[in-house]
Amino acid sequence: MKRTQRFGKLGAKMGKGKLGSSLSSVGSMRPGAIPLSIEFGVSGIKVLSISGTNPSSIVAAAFMPTPDDLLDNAAKRLLFQMDALPKFLKGEKINAARATTMIPSGQMMCKHLQLVPADGVPIEQVAGAQLSAQLGCSPGELLVRCRVVKGASVNGKVEVICFAASREFVGRLMGSLKNAKLEPVGIQTEFDAIAKAVELRDGTPGGVGSVKPTLVLDLGSGSTKVLIMHGQNMAFARNIELGARHFDETICHQLRCTTMEARQMREELMVLMPQKVGASTASASMPGMPNMPPISTSEEESAENEASSTEAFQRGPQIDLSEPLEIMVDEISMCLRYHSALFPSTRVERLIFVGGQSRNHLVCEHLARTLKLEAQMLDPLACLARSGKVPTSGVDLRTPQPGWAGVVGSALCPMDL
Repeated sequence: MKRTQRFGKLGAKMGKGKLGSSLSSVGSMRPGAIPLSIEFGVSGIKVLSISGTNPSSIVAAAFMPTPDDLLDNAAKRLLFQMDALPKFLKGEKINAARATTMIPSGQMMCKHLQLVPADGVPIEQVAGAQLSAQLGCSPGELLVRCRVVKGASVNGKVEVICFAASREFVGRLMGSLKNAKLEPVGIQTEFDAIAKAVELRDGTPGGVGSVKPTLVLDLGSGSTKVLIMHGQNMAFARNIELGARHFDETICHQLRCTTMEARQMREELMVLMPQKVGASTASASMPGMPNMPPISTSEEESAENEASSTEAFQRGPQIDLSEPLEIMVDEISMCLRYHSALFPSTRVERLIFVGGQSRNHLVCEHLARTLKLEAQMLDPLACLARSGKVPTSGVDLRTPQPGWAGVVGSALCPMDL
C-alpha cells in the first residue's frame, strides 16, 4: 500500500525564518550537563532529566497524557502541548536551564535518495534541492539532515537517508522551549534518538552486541517507525503511517463503539483475530477414541448443546485486526526487501521492539513470527542507573517502558544548536 509522505498541518505553510538550511551545520557539541529531554508524542508529553555518564542516572521523569478529544487532531494536539509545557514543568518542579527535543514524525519527511555528490557542495544542500522540487517549495523553507548509508553505492550514486522538516515548525518547537524558560540546545530526529537508545542498550554489560544487522520497530500510537541498523550506522529508515490509533479505528468500525471503548478492548484482547468456528463441533462429532467406551446418547446431546452454544458465542461480535496487521507486515517486508537490494549479502538477524505499543505482546509476537526474526523488547530506562527514589509522575519505573526510547536517546544525542 503506497503512501505519500507529507508534512503535518502545522508545517503545511512554511514561512521564512532565521534558522539555517541544515541542522547538521548550525552548531557543534557544547560541554556541560545533559540537557532536559522533551518529547511531544501522540500519547502525551514525556520529560526526562538524567545526569552523569557510564551509566547515566535518572534524575526525574514525568508524563502528561494527551486529552482524548485531541488524539485525532495533530495540529490542535501539538499546539495544546506547546502551550501546556511551561505549566507542566512548573507543576512537576523540574528545573533545568537547557533542553533538547525531537521533531514529531508527522511533521517530518523521511526519504531515501540516491544522489551524485558535488565537490564543495554539502550533501544536505543537494538533497534539499531535490526534496524542495518534489514538494514544490523553496529550498530555504526546509531544514534538512542527511545520513549517508555506508557501504551502499548504486551506479556511482550515494545512498542517503534524508530527513526534512518545515523551518517554520522547527522554529515553533524552539519557541515552545524558550517559553518554558529553557535554552534549546538540540533538535533531533526520532530515528537518531531511537538509534542512540539501541546503542545505549548494546553498550551495557550483557548487551547483545552491536555487530548484528538489526531491525528496530517503534510501535507508536500514530505511526510505526522502521529502522535498520548495521552496528551503530543507520542503513534504512522509514515512517509508516499506521499505529495503535488505526487499530482502534478498525475496532470502532467493526463494533460501532467509541474510541475510548475501542482502546480499552484492544488493551484487553486475548487474540488478535477470531478463531475458526466449528472446531469444537467437529471434535464433538468424532467417534470414540480406541480403548475408550462409546459416548452415550445423553452425553452426545450434552456435547451437541455445548458445541452449539460455543458456536453461537463465536458467531457474536468479534474483533478482527487481521487487515491492519497484514498492511503493517507488508510495509515492513517492503522495507526489508529494499535493504536486501542495497546489501544482498547482509541479512537482518534480530528484531528489537520499542515504542509504547510494543507492550502489546500479541502484536509483537505476531510480527516476529510473521517476519521470522528473533525478537526482544527494549526498556531504555532499565539501562540507566537510579540513585535512590526517583521522582516520577505518570510513569511507573517498576514496569518496562519501551515508549521512552526516543526521549532517552534524545537526551544522549550530541547537542547540535
